[in-house]
Amino acid sequence: MKILILGAGRVGRSVAESLVSDANDITIVDASSDRIAQMQDRFDLRGIVGDASSPSILSSAGAMDTDLLIAVTASDETNLVACTLAAQIFNVPMRIARVRDSELRHYPRILGEEGFRATSIIWPEQALATQFSKLITFPAAQQVLNFADDKLTLFTVNPTENAPLTGKTLEEAFKILPHVKMRFVSIYRRNRRLECRNDTVIEADDEITVLVSSDCAEEVIEALHPFERAETIVMINGGELSGLLTDKLEPNRSKRRIKIFEGNEESAVSLSKRFANNKVSVSLVKHDDTLALSQEGIDQADVVLALSNNDETNIMTALLAKKLGAKRSIVLLENQVYSDLVRGTEVDVTVSPTQASLGELLRHIRYGDVVNAQELYQDKAEALEIIAHGTKKSSKVVGKSLRDIAFPKGVSVGAIVRGEGDEATVLMAEPDLTVMDDDHLILFVPNKKVIQRIEHLFEVDVGFF
Repeated sequence: MKILILGAGRVGRSVAESLVSDANDITIVDASSDRIAQMQDRFDLRGIVGDASSPSILSSAGAMDTDLLIAVTASDETNLVACTLAAQIFNVPMRIARVRDSELRHYPRILGEEGFRATSIIWPEQALATQFSKLITFPAAQQVLNFADDKLTLFTVNPTENAPLTGKTLEEAFKILPHVKMRFVSIYRRNRRLECRNDTVIEADDEITVLVSSDCAEEVIEALHPFERAETIVMINGGELSGLLTDKLEPNRSKRRIKIFEGNEESAVSLSKRFANNKVSVSLVKHDDTLALSQEGIDQADVVLALSNNDETNIMTALLAKKLGAKRSIVLLENQVYSDLVRGTEVDVTVSPTQASLGELLRHIRYGDVVNAQELYQDKAEALEIIAHGTKKSSKVVGKSLRDIAFPKGVSVGAIVRGEGDEATVLMAEPDLTVMDDDHLILFVPNKKVIQRIEHLFEVDVGFF
């Protein structure tokens, strides 16, 4: 596949890293020669220095025979114009644009075939708001992902000393929760990965990732890390992201109380008008004003979210909030180095805007019937949701038991969801479980290099159609 990536920032680099393979011919365009040089040093791809919205630059980058265009520059305008040019001049069949201005969500016709002609839009702030809302719903978790129309939940959590499952083997855990459909995906202890065997013992402070039927997710998290629901939530310097997250949390329909602190007066005024009710308060407060934050009740917060565009500011804000008495801190961090450095400190959870956007992009980029693709918390691996199609004659997977399918080495199946809507059934993976047409399989892929082999494995012979 010929792929043209516009923008060599963090998202562009991450997309390139995820897609580089012998089967993909990748070209990346950026206005910075330094960025292009770095990309060409790291990856086997072609780099073009120039304006991503220039027809001549797109032409020289090979847009005429490109299969997929991914526009992730820092400019919404550039990304959308590039999609228009890709459609009208170069006939690129798939055109994905990252757009930050959430106001445009209200005008889908402008973005689609009647307007800028993007085939898919990635909304990074919306992706972040969704991710933060899940972490607030399950405040003990480090990561929360959903698959198969929310039938399955994958979470990462650190067990506490007195949790019901701490000190128990995995076999005992299944006996304690016999009615729960779950699978232990990974266990890390002091940064060393352990094998998930029946006799593996769960210890306090392990980093455990579990796939579970969503209706039992809360029960399993409670058994590993008992938690109280987050009702008092403080958001600091999030701007529009604070607004989007507040909408998702629906404070008027719950017991939640939300306080928004903004250092930018324009953002504070805008949010005040947007949430003129008793359950959402907006204050103009600088992040380092200790007295003001204390007087505003941050010491009573169940969760504090530091959401500015500055990593250092967010870390200091979270540390200050915890020092004042906040129970839990969630921090937006772009730089992975900082995320690694603060692990184990008073910063409880870090969220990467790049990874949030990448997760959305991967859903649109993966071939065939991959309907969801997410990177796991520490593994740097992916969890894929892929649909099986065909018959025994036309498919390499349909009609076969899981033990008989030639998955690449290291790839494992977590669960199968069979059926649609309320009739869907969650089946945790067993070697003798047979794959059927239209099954949704949740796969764990430790090495991105084998993803293409998985996609080919699930391809249907031409005769099927």
